[in-house]
Amino acid sequence: MSTNTDSIVALSTPTGAGGVAVIRLSGTDAIVRAAAIISRKSPPRDRRACVANVKDPSTGEVIDRCLILAFRAPNSFTGENVVEIQCHGGPYIVQRILKACLSCGFRAAEPGEFTRRAVLNGKMDLTEAEGLRELIEAQTEQEWRAGKQLSEGHLKKATIELRKKLLEALAYLEARIDFPDEGDTAGVSLHHVTTRVETARKALAHLASTYASGRVSAEGLRVCLLGAPNAGKSSLMNALLGHDRAIVSEIPGTTRDYLDEKCLVSGRLIRLIDMAGLRETTDLVEQLGVARAKELARQADILLLVTPLEDVTQDKAAILSWIRSESLPDPLVIVTKIDLKDTHDIPQDCIGVSNLTGEGLDELRKRLAAEVDQRLGSLRNEAAWLTNARHLDCVERAKGRLDAIMERIQPSGGDEDEILAFELREATQALGLLIGEVYADDVLDVVFSSFCIGK
Repeated sequence: MSTNTDSIVALSTPTGAGGVAVIRLSGTDAIVRAAAIISRKSPPRDRRACVANVKDPSTGEVIDRCLILAFRAPNSFTGENVVEIQCHGGPYIVQRILKACLSCGFRAAEPGEFTRRAVLNGKMDLTEAEGLRELIEAQTEQEWRAGKQLSEGHLKKATIELRKKLLEALAYLEARIDFPDEGDTAGVSLHHVTTRVETARKALAHLASTYASGRVSAEGLRVCLLGAPNAGKSSLMNALLGHDRAIVSEIPGTTRDYLDEKCLVSGRLIRLIDMAGLRETTDLVEQLGVARAKELARQADILLLVTPLEDVTQDKAAILSWIRSESLPDPLVIVTKIDLKDTHDIPQDCIGVSNLTGEGLDELRKRLAAEVDQRLGSLRNEAAWLTNARHLDCVERAKGRLDAIMERIQPSGGDEDEILAFELREATQALGLLIGEVYADDVLDVVFSSFCIGK
């Protein structure tokens, strides 16, 4: 069973052949253990690069001539003693050095374990760690901006300030509880509490409102393709992706499950979701597909109602009826197969496309890019915003506690003080979970399980 006191090792650069590979070692005794494989008369100086042979400790054979760096605690990425070995990037060399490290008592690091230790040792908070992951995985500017604002600590700073206000209110409440007849707390109203709670509550409501746009920045715009069977949804998905991902067939009901694919549209990240065609059916598997399609539509940022020109009136009426019954926003109507019809017949509020010739696809791409830009335009680089469901859950939990306080609070205080203090403690704990000042192992496990090994 792994522990936080083990000395760990992993390749921190991508696998495969390359000019240089970086192997990272971390732990209380990492520098001492690494000395068994590094041919030097004395340990490497702190933060000074040196050249040394790395050898197999069992045979003494030199594996590679490497650049070695040491970072002594607490001035390292993990807050522990860290050694970095920069070797030639051949897979055989890397594996030989890793094997040599394991033979010296190092353990193979788990996904995200280096960053997890950095959080546990106070080198960064949990939101900054999530930002680091998003920066590593970013393929577009919008993903980079999402990771950048987290890794720079904007959400951390906003959360710490809000916790400070709530802790001030909590201290005042607890003074009223412990010393009801003394000093400044005797017979005084709860104005000190209500002003701080209300300020924090408004700030949390604003933070929660940033999630819809922040998630688009981090994950991409969710675009669901709705329509009847054989409307051309799968063909449209393939055309936007630029390759055949979805199976296209003239047989109705071919798509029964859903496909979720990332796609770059004019440099913006979107997630195309192709789903089962919406229709009444007696086929049990297709029924499940239709039910799942409706659930995904409820989670979409934008709906594309895909329909052939000859069915546009009928399909719009049927599907719009369901969309409005669910209080979902009106879809963007995409008329397909226009190469077979007179384009003058396309309704003005629709976009006509031909998946065969590509006509109309550029107009659709511009519309989707504009949808992304509209959402991201509300996010300021210097402000805090939420990028994932964990953030939103913590913020909503904290705000819910503050809502309860404002509903219960009495101008003259009294018997409610202990209940109000309990709600304030719960709110501060929720914000502590957001930035990792209050730890929950299951939350840490979820966050760091999505990291790469060596990060």
